[in-house]
Amino acid sequence: MALRNNSARWQFASRLLTASVSRGTENDLAYVFKICQSFLRRRDRSFVDVPDQHFAMTVHAMPTSKNRNRGANGVPLLLLPGTVCDERLFRPLMERLDHPDIRVMAMTGASTASELAARILQVAPERFALAGFSLGGIVALEVMARAPERIERLALIDTTPRPDPEANRATRRAAVARARAEGMEGYILDAWDKLVSPANAGNERLKDVIVAMARDAGVDVLAEQSEVAIHRADSRQRLLAIGVPTLILAGADEQICPLDAHEELAAGIAGARFFTIPDAGHFAPLENPAAVARHMRAWLGGPNEHHDAMPAADQGATMSESDSTNKGKGVSPVSRKEEVLQVERRDYLELAPTDRPRSQSLEGFDDIYTDIVDYIIRCTHKIWDERDIGLIYTHYTHNIVLYGTTGTIYNREDVVRDTIQRLVSFPERRGMGTQVIWNGNDKEGFYTSHLVTGSGRHTQYGHLGAPTGKPFVSRTIADCMIFQNKIYREWVVADTMAIIQQLGLDPNHFAMKTAKAKFAAGLVSLDIGENRRFVGQTPPAEKADTSLAHNDIEAQTIEMLHDVFVKRMFGRIARDYAPNAQYHGPLMKELYGHAAIIHQHLGLIGSLPDASYEIQHVASNPSEEGGTKVAVRWIMEGHHLGYGILGTLGDPTGKRVQVMGMSHYHWKNGKIVDEWNVYDELSLLTQVKLGQLADGEIEA
Repeated sequence: MALRNNSARWQFASRLLTASVSRGTENDLAYVFKICQSFLRRRDRSFVDVPDQHFAMTVHAMPTSKNRNRGANGVPLLLLPGTVCDERLFRPLMERLDHPDIRVMAMTGASTASELAARILQVAPERFALAGFSLGGIVALEVMARAPERIERLALIDTTPRPDPEANRATRRAAVARARAEGMEGYILDAWDKLVSPANAGNERLKDVIVAMARDAGVDVLAEQSEVAIHRADSRQRLLAIGVPTLILAGADEQICPLDAHEELAAGIAGARFFTIPDAGHFAPLENPAAVARHMRAWLGGPNEHHDAMPAADQGATMSESDSTNKGKGVSPVSRKEEVLQVERRDYLELAPTDRPRSQSLEGFDDIYTDIVDYIIRCTHKIWDERDIGLIYTHYTHNIVLYGTTGTIYNREDVVRDTIQRLVSFPERRGMGTQVIWNGNDKEGFYTSHLVTGSGRHTQYGHLGAPTGKPFVSRTIADCMIFQNKIYREWVVADTMAIIQQLGLDPNHFAMKTAKAKFAAGLVSLDIGENRRFVGQTPPAEKADTSLAHNDIEAQTIEMLHDVFVKRMFGRIARDYAPNAQYHGPLMKELYGHAAIIHQHLGLIGSLPDASYEIQHVASNPSEEGGTKVAVRWIMEGHHLGYGILGTLGDPTGKRVQVMGMSHYHWKNGKIVDEWNVYDELSLLTQVKLGQLADGEIEA
């Protein structure tokens, strides 16, 4: 339809003018004035074929000079809102995107998704990025099917590729009839508990915005858009044809478009990235715009011409930030019906129950296990505490690879032997499971990060020599990859230096003993040349690589660690840690507050000032204690060139060392309240001794 009055013409021109002034270019201003003149001259001719009260698009430009150099963000971003929504749905998001050209498209004037797609393509630029929310996502898939060559990248938010079930038709039309009789406010309020996360159910400001959009749209638009939803196509068979960078987002508490529908999208689109948004239901762009914006900025800034058409199933593991997320494998760790135990508040008998039904799909696992946490806690307890060491034969593959801080084991028999030798020295040893952070499922495999607090007495002659009779307490973190009841890869970081010191033994003696054995076997510590921290004279990378993250809280953790350990911005700790945060560190350190935590991390870098820092794996789970717990496995490589907290290494030796570490973080109310950090200082001392042996500085 035409814009039939001057007021409408000037309103539309005013919006374009505002956008152009924000960009501040003379060409844009001249273009707008030409449009205004054209409007006045062509009073009865249509500009775009949409209803009077809606515009084809609203152009938003961010008033920043850096946007003039658009780079990867150069194409316009078209946003398609959902049922009875408008640009207010995306307003908080647009403020955070810092994109030069954002256009919210009208979703009216058609009764099918195909017709809407045709209208949008008629007024869209030649090439663009496309993001659709809910009904907008359904239409975005239709646009993609019609004109894939025009779309540079695709984002699908709280939506579905599935056709509307036959039974929904009557329900949708009844809702329209009720809204016509009782008003649009009731249409929203009747479904309120399903539309938003429980965390936002009492947010009156959010409710006012969503109700206002529905009221302004009116029942006729609701009726029209309901027909679009009813008659939508089944887009699942089209997904394999999508070959552009695709982002999939869903509120963690989504109830309108189920999470498994989003997993279908991620599994069907090559290279798709799927994240859940914490503290959000169906209206994620309004409920948690900061989290949505974080992922969309990365999506907009990513490369297109080198987009890898890698199947989603080959890209990584999926885990939880309240529930299913997907960065590739289509793996759902916890479905809505699965209740996986958590360690922190439960006694061992509750964690290894005898009468609890299986609560999680565990195909191929022994019947005794009820979920993956039960599996890792129970089998560890049986092997180490009950001394059923033979369970290793049914719980480890024959070709297990076990990475330790001073060496690697490559077969099951050596795992059995090593376990026996450790228990010989500590017959009273007990290991208490402190927490288990995990991801994955029984189809693709599980990943667990198990923090154990071990205690005992040194009462027998063994690998640490004559018994001292002294007690000890130490921490260990073991990360395991598990498939059908068997661990096939494991990383273990045990704080052996804590045990050595508590037993009153000389760490230099044991480090030298280990170093000489390795040197006699032909192993030396080789300087590999220029460190990975720098390439030539370039500074550290400005931005963290968050590709390992499966959700927003993991991405935030990676970014924090990048700032601290790569950029050496230790002040980030004061911003991300609670003032009373507790640090549970190597050598059984228990420290509190920003100053102490900053000193621990600053001191580690002080001892290894050229060290690089690489994250190898990250996982997370929502915590029953509130917030989210995140597990990170990391590697540092550098040279012992300075003074710091690694005091047992002595004066700087210049020797190359590798630190394998694991850390758990508890995020609560946006801050880290606890950090558990485990690495083995004895391993570093051993590497220094090995380097000295190799360089002839000490006799073998």
